[in-house]
Order: sequence, then structure tokens, then C-alpha cells
Amino acid sequence: MSATSENNKRIAKNMLFLYMRMLLIMGVTLYTSRVVLQVLGVEDFGIYNVVGGVVSIMAFFISSLSNVSQRYMNIGLGKQDIREVEYAFRQSFTLMCLLSAILLLLGETLGLWFVYNKLVIPPDRTVAALWVYQFSLISVLSAINQVPLMGSIVAHERMNMYAYLGLFEACARLLIVYFLKVFGTFDSLILYGMLTALVSFITWLLYAIYCIRVFSECKLRFYWDHSLVKDMSRFIGQNLFGCFAWSAGIQGTNILLNLFFGPAINAARAISVQVSAVVTRFTENIMTAVKPQIIKSYASGDREYMIVLIVKSSKYAYFLAALFAIPVMMEIEFLLKVWLGQVPEHTVAFTRLVLCESLIGVFIPPLWIAANATGRIKNNQVYGRMFTLAILPISYLLLKVQQDPMIPFFVAVVANIGYWLYCLYDIHVQIRLDIRYYLKEVVMPGLFLSLILCSVGLIQSLMIPEDTFSRFLLVFASMLIVGVCVVYRLLSEGERVVLQGYIQRVCTKLKK
Repeated sequence: MSATSENNKRIAKNMLFLYMRMLLIMGVTLYTSRVVLQVLGVEDFGIYNVVGGVVSIMAFFISSLSNVSQRYMNIGLGKQDIREVEYAFRQSFTLMCLLSAILLLLGETLGLWFVYNKLVIPPDRTVAALWVYQFSLISVLSAINQVPLMGSIVAHERMNMYAYLGLFEACARLLIVYFLKVFGTFDSLILYGMLTALVSFITWLLYAIYCIRVFSECKLRFYWDHSLVKDMSRFIGQNLFGCFAWSAGIQGTNILLNLFFGPAINAARAISVQVSAVVTRFTENIMTAVKPQIIKSYASGDREYMIVLIVKSSKYAYFLAALFAIPVMMEIEFLLKVWLGQVPEHTVAFTRLVLCESLIGVFIPPLWIAANATGRIKNNQVYGRMFTLAILPISYLLLKVQQDPMIPFFVAVVANIGYWLYCLYDIHVQIRLDIRYYLKEVVMPGLFLSLILCSVGLIQSLMIPEDTFSRFLLVFASMLIVGVCVVYRLLSEGERVVLQGYIQRVCTKLKK
């Protein structure tokens, strides 16, 4: 069997584990979000999210370090050099510890001052907010030190373990909800922050135990190689600006909304982000499965296979995301009423705009991974991320003119389109990706599917104007059935043959 066929099978297997993980976490998140909102209330729910956002801004470098860690370990594995993989892991671990100390110092000085003096928090909830801030710091510190461990798991493509830890996280979330209900006399906001921090720490511990036992290169020992640090620092430096711009655009918007409109608006935004996170997970699962192969194919000099992976992962990710996001956008008002019962003001409009932004964002990760593989990420992460960084100042200026909470969401959609197009041009220059081929194979099928889904949903909504459960089922089912049929027709002949063979194998196993 060819190496390409083996790689494709490995990608498919890893995607299966990741989607099982996603469905489990998604189901638990939908349930726990409803209960947490009911227990905390709209105001406390908003406080938790905006305070956590302050910590997230200070920890903007987590994504950058994760990408660097995975890249160097993937390259070492691509060369089959275990010693290089070990050095990359230990150097990443050392850098994480150093940055954790810096974050702790900043968090207990500048961050604490900002939460106490600048955020709009009711006076009677200030103490609870400060406790939540401390617990959020613990959660983020656990996430930082988890980076090289997760990088090792992804580099080795052990997605089954990734799925099992997702099972633990899902069960832990359910336990948190149970404790919130049982200990009703305790301050629910403080308790929620404490339990979330505890789960984050235990998750890090489980990752550490697994990696140390399974991977020989995973040794939690300090290591410093000046030449390696210099090489990684160049890569990290360019990555850092991109991560800062992303964090400022996302979490900065959250803080901006708090300053102009108060914590209730933060609750509405938090709910919309949770819904859009499902779309993001569709993309993340495909990208997590395909990322090692893209980097390894570049390291081995197989540019053609690299381009095939970029195009196909972009197309499949958008198809899967659109089949979920567009029906949800059409019926979001009914879904939120059923899901939450109490729907904060502006949540419906926020969710539709955030889903639009997420659908556009689906096209970006494969292009970013390609730049990550080549190591030439300056254009992508510095110049391209100017679009994302611009969200904050432009939103601030427009809000000064007119105080409409929708403004930052419209700005984010436009910025995402600009960033995607810039990334596409950058990869075209770097690896000679044919833009017309990309538009034909990725964008046009995606637009066609979106138009069909929107048309079917709109026609049925006009035919059945009553907002009932039967209408929801009819509209949702019709859009999914038509969407799946359209996706099938949009696949190439070879892709349809592979899909038919996979379905036949699954049916054969089920009959046994």
C-alpha cells in the first residue's frame, strides 16, 4: 500500500476520534451552558466571561507557543530524528515555565489593577470577580504548561488519547454543574471559577502522565540550546504578533462591549461565541488531523501532496461547517428559546453575525498551516493580522459615534474576509498555489452550497411563518437533506468512490 494511502487512512482515523470527541463535548457544553446561565444569572455569567477575557489577552502567546512546539516536533518526526524531537520538547517546556512566571507577575499587577479599576462590575460583585480572576489565572497557567504535551500528542497523531481526555473534560463539566446545584448556599460565581480551575489543573496532570509514560522524548527537564532558542524565537516573535492581534480583536471586543454596555451584553456575546465554537471545532478537528501531514509533506519535499491537503481540507471543513451553521442561523431564535429559556437581549443577532464570521474563518487555518510549514510566517502573522488588530480601534471609533452593540460584530466579519484573502495571496506566492484552482475547488462549491441551503431555509420559513417545533424540524431536516445531496454532487468522482466505499464498510460492520 502506498505511503499516501496510509497517510489518508491515518487522517481519516484521527478525524473520526476527533469528531467523536467534539460531539461529546458539544452535547455536554450545550447542557451545562444552559444550567450555568440559570444558576449564575445573566449578570454573573457576563462577569465571568469578561474577567476571563482579561486573562486571555495576557496569555495571547499560548497559541503561538503551541504552533511552534508542534512545528519543531513534526519536523523532527518527519526526519525520523527522535533526538531532535526531544530537544524541541524540552526547550518548549523550559520556555513555557519561563513565560508562566512572567504571566503570573503581569497578572498579579497590571491585570489585577485593570479588573479592579476599569471593568464595569457592580460594586457588590467586585470581590467575587476578583476571586474569579485568580482562578482564571490558574486555568491559563495550566493551559500554558499543557502546550508541549498536546504538541507531542498531535505530532505523534495519537488522537485517540485526545478523545479520551475530551471524555474526562465532558464528565468534569457535568460534575461542575452538579456541584453548582448542590452547594446553592455558596457564591455560585466563585464556586464555578474554582471548579473550572481545578478541572484545568487535573487535565494538565493527565496529559503529563500520559506523555511521560508513552513518548520517550517527553521529559519534564529544563533545557537551553542558544541556537535552537534563537531559531524558535524568530518563529515565536512573528507568531506572537499574530496571536496578540487575534486576542486583542476577540477578547478586546469583549472588554469594549463591557465598557460601553455593561456585563449583560457580555453574557449575550458569550452565548453567541459558544454556538459559533461548534463551527470552529469542525475546522479544528480537520486541521488537527491534517496538520502533521501538511508539515511532514513539506519537510519531505512533496509539494503537490501538500497542496492537495490544503485544498481538500479547506473544502471538507467548509462543507461540514456550513451544513451545521446555516440551518442554525435560520432557526437560531427558536433554538435559543429551547436551549436557554431565558435569552439575553441581542443574543440572536450576535449569534448570526458570529456564525458568519466563523464560516469565513473556516478557509483560513489550512493556509496558515501551510505558512507554518514553510516557516515564512511574517506576512501571514504580522501584515495579515493587521486586519484582525484593526477590529478594536475601528469598533471603538464607531461606538463613539453611535452606541450600537452590533458594530464590533460587523467590523469583525469584514476584517475576517480581508485576512483570509491576504493569507490566500501569501500562500500563492510561497508555494505557487494556483488561486484560480483554489477558487474553483474550494470557494465556488462552498458558495453554491451556501446559496442552496439559504434558499431552501428561506422558502420554507416563508411558507410556515409560525415559530413552532414542527416548523423547526421541517426546515432543519429539509436543509440538511438537500445540503448532503448537494455536497455529494460537489465531490469529485474519486472522492465519491472513496465515500461510497467507506459507507459500505460501515454498513457491513453494522450487519455483523
